[in-house]
Amino acid sequence: MKLKLTGLLLTLLIPLGLSSPALAGHHEKEEASDPIAAAAEFPLLLRRTTLIVRDIEASLKLYRDGLGMEVIYDEEINRPHSSEDREQHLRLIFLKASHDYVGVIGLIDYEYGYPDHPAHTKPVRREGFTPGNAILLFNTDGLEEKWPTIENAPGVEIISEPKLTEYPGYGSKGKIRVLVSKFYDADGYILEVNQILSD
Repeated sequence: MKLKLTGLLLTLLIPLGLSSPALAGHHEKEEASDPIAAAAEFPLLLRRTTLIVRDIEASLKLYRDGLGMEVIYDEEINRPHSSEDREQHLRLIFLKASHDYVGVIGLIDYEYGYPDHPAHTKPVRREGFTPGNAILLFNTDGLEEKWPTIENAPGVEIISEPKLTEYPGYGSKGKIRVLVSKFYDADGYILEVNQILSD
């Protein structure tokens, strides 16, 4: 019964980007000694979304500098190319929002060091909210303070600036007030960056 209640609590809190202080404390203690073991408590975790990018430094100006994500892994990887007679240079970066093993964003440039490679000049598709496109949704504090850095990051195209939006509460009880912003990053990925407002 306890596990069912814990699962229900997580189901209710995670969509809003909230967490239970009791659960957070429990996992912080375990993660300090063995984060993989702590993560293994759950049968399925969405650990990371990896974005294939054209200019990894430009991407960092948004995800690290604009959103405030923390780089936790940054490596160059050299390997034989799978279909061409040459060495392939990759750069792979992981950025965390608030957790090292859940909700991490990966950035990868499969042709790092080859600025003239066709992968870097492939047209950016900005197709809007249509099937086949994903939305990366972040909750943050201080959205209005972060906004100038976000909107001035290289290649960002604004869909809508931060504005107050109200959603029905869970079970149609009350309203959830959210400051919502939407934009494309330099590679055409859609981001929704929100701040949940207290009543």
